[in-house]
Amino acid sequence: MNYYTKRRAILGTSIGLLVLLYLLKNASLSIRIFGFLFGLWVFYFFDRAFDVKYRVVHYALAVIILAFGVLLSPIYFVSENFDKVLHLVMPFVASILLFFAVDKQKFTFRWKLLITFMFLISFLAIHEIGEFAFDYFWPLLKMQGVYLRDITGLEKYTLVLDKNTDTMLDMMFGVLGSFAFVVWKTVVSFYDKNLKG
Repeated sequence: MNYYTKRRAILGTSIGLLVLLYLLKNASLSIRIFGFLFGLWVFYFFDRAFDVKYRVVHYALAVIILAFGVLLSPIYFVSENFDKVLHLVMPFVASILLFFAVDKQKFTFRWKLLITFMFLISFLAIHEIGEFAFDYFWPLLKMQGVYLRDITGLEKYTLVLDKNTDTMLDMMFGVLGSFAFVVWKTVVSFYDKNLKG
């Protein structure tokens, strides 16, 4: 798929979501839709700027990451395990996207895996620093820690996992998810070179 078609698909999605945003007129949903669209456009611009030539399946993976991480963010306040599952699975999925870009470079397979792994770990660290900064300047966002909505259903939240423990668990699950990609890619590569037909 060429960049013109990708741009038109993202523009169509953007217009559709903005119309939905206008019809629903919900501040929380508005922020989530803008975050989703911003992430999708950043992904497209990364693809275009570095001429990665991501395929449709890669854009689908980016949409999945953004949908679960941004659009479905109210689930964070309903399930205490949702955040941990995302921090385990999303680095694996993001590694697929990053490895596809790194694979085009003239490095050995080991270096490609190392670059992918280290980039994802760096991104996780920056993400957690960003959560800390948001909580420091805007404490109402509750980015760090695990909060569950009160049983009354009102805007009351109960802290079930403190901020430091949450951050360290997020980092550990992220490293584990990234490492799982490295192991998976190594096994697939070994199979393709030595055992395949």
